[in-house]
Amino acid sequence: MKRLLLVIFLVFSAALSAQTVWTVKTVPNTRLQSDSIHVSDPDGFLSDSAEMRINTALGALREQADVFVVTLATIGEADPKHFATALFNDWGIGDAETNNGVLLLFVEDQHALEFETGYGAEEILTDAKCQQIFTKTIVPFFKSGDYEGGLCAGVGQIVEVYGGTVPDGLVTLLPEKDDDDSSSSSAMTFWFGLVVFLSFIIPLVSFIRWLFHIGDKKRLGSSYWEKAEQYEQDGISYVSDYQNTWSGSPWEGQGCLRAMNFGHSLLVLFMVFFVWILEKETESRMLYNMAALGLWVSYVTVICFFQNVRALRIAKRLSKNSLCPKAIYKAASKNSLTRFTWVLAPWLGFIFFLVFRRKVKKSMDYCCPTCKSEMEVDNSIQLPELRALENRLEAVKYTPYSCLSGHRFVMKSKGDKASKFKICDQCGAFTLNLINSETKVKADTTTGGIEEETYLCQNCGFSKVITVRTPKIYVHSTSSYSSSSSSSSRSHSSHSSHRSSGGSFGGGRSGGGGFSGRW
Repeated sequence: MKRLLLVIFLVFSAALSAQTVWTVKTVPNTRLQSDSIHVSDPDGFLSDSAEMRINTALGALREQADVFVVTLATIGEADPKHFATALFNDWGIGDAETNNGVLLLFVEDQHALEFETGYGAEEILTDAKCQQIFTKTIVPFFKSGDYEGGLCAGVGQIVEVYGGTVPDGLVTLLPEKDDDDSSSSSAMTFWFGLVVFLSFIIPLVSFIRWLFHIGDKKRLGSSYWEKAEQYEQDGISYVSDYQNTWSGSPWEGQGCLRAMNFGHSLLVLFMVFFVWILEKETESRMLYNMAALGLWVSYVTVICFFQNVRALRIAKRLSKNSLCPKAIYKAASKNSLTRFTWVLAPWLGFIFFLVFRRKVKKSMDYCCPTCKSEMEVDNSIQLPELRALENRLEAVKYTPYSCLSGHRFVMKSKGDKASKFKICDQCGAFTLNLINSETKVKADTTTGGIEEETYLCQNCGFSKVITVRTPKIYVHSTSSYSSSSSSSSRSHSSHSSHRSSGGSFGGGRSGGGGFSGRW
């Protein structure tokens, strides 16, 4: 007897706990019973009074839009959006000519609410309006567990969108915000304050660093040729071009940092407040995102524009007193902030790339160290035989120049093959060339090796052997791994044939418009 009672109890419990998994074909089409019904609630989420208020409100709206509410406990693993589109088209909600149908599908276990709209209804009940109704009106009820209140309030908002009259008792007061909402608001306040703080502190730090480097202004303002080595040899004036005037570093001298001052802090602050206000007032999340993106693009464009203009101005000032104006413009175009423009604002970086390239091409190679006038290559100046040999070997580059005032100089710079030559111990020319390298002791993982390098002077024939020690070989442990990944793609397609006898719906169609909400 006890066993029998236990079996009966288990069977009864299983029957109570069993939950119907609804499909498009099994959802009750209550419109078949009466044209005045606008709700299908097989799992009993709505009370009789709530259904009556919804039917009354949506019935008065029938000429403008055919709105239908479906509440289900579960649809299994089916996607709510695809389910709503298939159900909408299977029933043919709305009028066939105007396509004014609207379906609200509530799925409890997936915490989903789908707004499915017909082609004609999308013009009035837009996706943005559906999102606003869900976020500001329905979600507060759903988070507090009041599904009936949320659905009634949502229906009331839809009625208001179409200009209808909301019946008394359909819309109740919004529930008080819970702790989750408070924590979310606190998190938003924290991140908002962090952005405002960084908008001030970053330019402030840059400005302070600029103040500490003001002393470099005199160094950067000095003439290039005052640093260059000048000497007379064999009746020819030489100027050694081994040093650069400006590395282009943003932290040197003026440093191009006036583009990052307090004005940009105010610009960031304005941008943050504008985006915050827009988020509170806008009805479209897409509009908010586009506006925020537009403000950010504008901000980085302004920053990068002033930075590059400042780099050009500094280059112009330095080039007036520089021995090599072209080198100044090259340094300005390669400083770190200017290069960063390509990352932040590539559309602006390309424009300034063309500007800097034009400046480099137009700027003269060298200006006269004496009168600072433009110099041109003068091939009439004959180099001594030894300097000519260094020039031919490309160990040292000698370029003769003369200015408009008649001053003549030979610019001395590193040759393309300078790394292959050394100064000869016998004749003192930069013509000692590496001709052979022989390994005497091979390097291994425990000890280094020994190599003998043989040099021969191309001028006087002096030879020299140099012993060079090579480091030991370091073996780095490497690990290889292979991973196989499998990707699966699922394609969802819903093909539902329209039934002309599908209740008293008018045969409307939906192309998937609306809004998918989760809470």
